[in-house]
Amino acid sequence: MSGKILTGIILVVALFAQTGKGNEHPQPPPKKFANSFILDPAKNQSQFHNQFDNDEIVHVPGYSQRNNYSWNNRDTPDTLAYDLEWGAYFYMLPDDVMMTVFQMPANGIIKGVNVPVYRWGTGEQLTVALYATTYPFGSDTTMYDQSFVNGTGWLAGYDDNNDGHMELEGSTYNAAAGVCGGSAMIPNAQDPLGNEQSITNPPEVPSMGLIWPDGFTAATLNPVDNPGIDQGGGDNWIHTVDFGSEPELEQGDWVGIAVRYSGTGGDGSDPGIGFQYAAGTSDPWKSMKFYADSCNGTGGENGWYIRHYVFNFQLAVELTGDRGPQFFQVPSLPTTLSTDSLRVITGITDDNPSGGDAGVDHAQFIYQLDSLTAPADTIAMVLFDGDNEYGLWETYVPGQEPGHWIYWKLRAVDVNGNNTETETLSYTIFPPPTNNDLIFNNQELVYGNLLYSSYLYLYWGGEGFDIWDASYGPMTDELLQNYDVLIELTGGGGPIYINDDEVEEWWNGEKTYIVTGDEWLGARFWWDVYLDGIALEILGLTLKYVDINYTTSGDQAGISRLIPDSVGVTRDLYEFLADSLFLNYDPNYETGNSNWLDGFDIVDGYTVDMTAYSGVLDSNGNVADDAEIYNVMVHGQAGNGGKSAFLAFDPIGLNTTPVYYWVGASSYYSMIGDLPYNASPLVSVYEALQGIVSVEDEAEIPKSFSLKNNYPNPFNPVTNIHYELYKNMEVKITIYDLLGRKVKHLVNAHQTAGEKTVQWNGTNDLGQPVSAGVYFYKVETPEKQITKKMAVLK
Repeated sequence: MSGKILTGIILVVALFAQTGKGNEHPQPPPKKFANSFILDPAKNQSQFHNQFDNDEIVHVPGYSQRNNYSWNNRDTPDTLAYDLEWGAYFYMLPDDVMMTVFQMPANGIIKGVNVPVYRWGTGEQLTVALYATTYPFGSDTTMYDQSFVNGTGWLAGYDDNNDGHMELEGSTYNAAAGVCGGSAMIPNAQDPLGNEQSITNPPEVPSMGLIWPDGFTAATLNPVDNPGIDQGGGDNWIHTVDFGSEPELEQGDWVGIAVRYSGTGGDGSDPGIGFQYAAGTSDPWKSMKFYADSCNGTGGENGWYIRHYVFNFQLAVELTGDRGPQFFQVPSLPTTLSTDSLRVITGITDDNPSGGDAGVDHAQFIYQLDSLTAPADTIAMVLFDGDNEYGLWETYVPGQEPGHWIYWKLRAVDVNGNNTETETLSYTIFPPPTNNDLIFNNQELVYGNLLYSSYLYLYWGGEGFDIWDASYGPMTDELLQNYDVLIELTGGGGPIYINDDEVEEWWNGEKTYIVTGDEWLGARFWWDVYLDGIALEILGLTLKYVDINYTTSGDQAGISRLIPDSVGVTRDLYEFLADSLFLNYDPNYETGNSNWLDGFDIVDGYTVDMTAYSGVLDSNGNVADDAEIYNVMVHGQAGNGGKSAFLAFDPIGLNTTPVYYWVGASSYYSMIGDLPYNASPLVSVYEALQGIVSVEDEAEIPKSFSLKNNYPNPFNPVTNIHYELYKNMEVKITIYDLLGRKVKHLVNAHQTAGEKTVQWNGTNDLGQPVSAGVYFYKVETPEKQITKKMAVLK
């Protein structure tokens, strides 16, 4: 935020991190403000906006990839891999290192390592190695606190010359603070690669903790021999025996797959290499990244950072010892409104690679109420299908009162006493509505804090809203029936869930539906042009113009120029801009997201509130000479009385130039500056739709589709056909003669709800008058077909 706006003001944002799900229910604290982060106007604004550092992520619309984790010639097949919905892609630069860690489930031999590459840039090479990592433990042998992650997860590096710039190798670890004014080092941090130096190590492979390759040749990948997934490639399995020996590890050991960018990066035009990634969970965090460039890390320094993202690397292991039971089916326990008891089913298998007895002895459901430090209750699970070597187990968890959080995990113990636990998960009993409107935060948490879904997007203080987060699961009919207003936030990366069926069932003349996000359309239609479903019938959108503004590089990374309408719902914003300010959509700066802005055409009767220029701004902040203008914000009311608005952008990604104002968080700025609280188009349209109580020039809303008799009948020369639509739908009206032959197509279109009239002047499709006699008119909708008779006189 600009110093001019915030001069003399220090806002302790951590105060707000003490409320809501983040700390009130002790899951890991909000990552954005885990260390009582203070917003100081003397510091660069990017410390507030981009501490989460999503700049390294490139979302490929519609992309989802699961690998087939397989490996041949193993007595007991077991690929150590995280089974997640992988996205694309997370990138790295020359000399960066990415590492994903696994804990050995039993004694075993590492037979292979796999590093799927999503895409290659230019001049690139990767070097792959395995380490007996010290992570996730600090130098005091205790596990790192899970609140240390991303911007606060700085593990630093070696600093032999004491200049504050961290190196990947050396002899003096963490001797000096960073030089960029960024993160504070995690207490008792140590080299995550390991604390013992190997005797030999190949070039470009750090020696601390190295267990493979243990020869003189590095294991490398390149784009010619190992094409990326976007080039038709896939898994890149490397046999460990090809580069030394096959490492043998013991049960409980932690092993890290470290991938170093040892290439040159070409001419710099496309230096980044991208990997599959997914948002992970703590307990502990699974991946780290070493940032080679000074001040380039996620918290502002270079060196190692613990990340909440998991990088998709895998190990092929031949197990030689007994291991604990394996969960092949872990239940999903979403947040619910129900206070009834909950049936829980899990699948468990147990083998014994050492050749001894195998089988599950017992399984348990373990839970705590409201706190991870609360006493734990344990419920026995019962085998109800299969056997103790491969079976399904169940139990019933007591129902809880609204507002409680339930932290739970599963434990299974085999006949030899080996036990396995799932990670700790949570769900809540959603409080009953209290006449509030509903915000569906259908995106990643904004700056790691759920409260900002109301504080920043709508009103600072967050009053008047219930918030359903995507981490609770998709919306349900049971949830929606309690609300008249739904505001769906889908950010810059697209919605996590698509709830079209539930919204369509819910929306009627008493409901208001507001949608924001520049990939809401992309998630449904991708490169399609013609729109249907709720995009057409509720939001009033007919045609889509894909990615009218898109780029992820350069000084003006994806910045769009928007134009609010001078009247109507965006009038206050238009007047604030006046002749001195320009309105920009800059999600990369404000939230770290990319810009995939779509344009659209609208149904008659809906109102355009904002338009945007195609293309991105140049380095001087100017619009291209050949830029076209597209609609990017609309609101309206359908014939059934239902109200809606669509913003094809993330509202908190809006700011101004040449003087900076954070328009997207206007209610916050209204407290500390002269920006109107309702300058945000989301705030303005939300308030405007609340004030619309009727549809102008509309008769009473029909309850169902109906077809009235034409009038006059018989007729000469014109008759009127009347019908009623209770919602927006496709309508087809055709005239037939007595022999069933088509005479004329009168209507074939998508129409809005309400009373309709169409005329027939007694001519065929060629414009020629028909003969006197009896004719039929047939009206077809997706729900019903009705045919009636009429007579033409001459």
